[in-house]
Amino acid sequence: MSEENKKRPRLKGGKFQIYTGEGKGKSTASFGLMLRALGAGYRVFYLRMLKPRWKTGELNLMPTLHENLTFCNVEQDWILSRSKHIPEHVEQMQKALVGEMDKLEEELVSERHDVIIVDEINYVISRDLIPLQRALDLVEKRPENVELVFTGRYADEKLIEAADLVTEMKKVKHYFDDEMPARRGIEF
Repeated sequence: MSEENKKRPRLKGGKFQIYTGEGKGKSTASFGLMLRALGAGYRVFYLRMLKPRWKTGELNLMPTLHENLTFCNVEQDWILSRSKHIPEHVEQMQKALVGEMDKLEEELVSERHDVIIVDEINYVISRDLIPLQRALDLVEKRPENVELVFTGRYADEKLIEAADLVTEMKKVKHYFDDEMPARRGIEF
């Protein structure tokens, strides 16, 4: 462990968390955890998958938010409502995610970060864009003082079984059902 790593605050017993379900708030919950961790002096690595074209509020803010935050965005194009039906899009995303998963694993085992958040990985797995086993391997390789968080719909039962905490966001009522479009600053 480097001298710098010895001096900074460290988590006592990192856990594996999952935020899943059909309701709104999975990514938003992970942002709250990220802010709390940064405020406590921890280092956070945040990998956002499947939202490359979304010019979200957080994408504008994250690169300069805090010196202890490393924010990465998978740049491969993916259109949520259509790409899953276009074989070329699926193949391109699968290829792009191989490299992203390699980088993610490197960051995880390096212990440079106290909290690692992987936004939308559950959905990525459900669409066979990365193998479930690759995600399970990450969970297995997680150092004991690193908090690992997976977000996204359709969390696999094997991941749920391996998790220390699972929160399911349940949609009770949503204005999208009345065909209201997503609003800047609220949904993106």
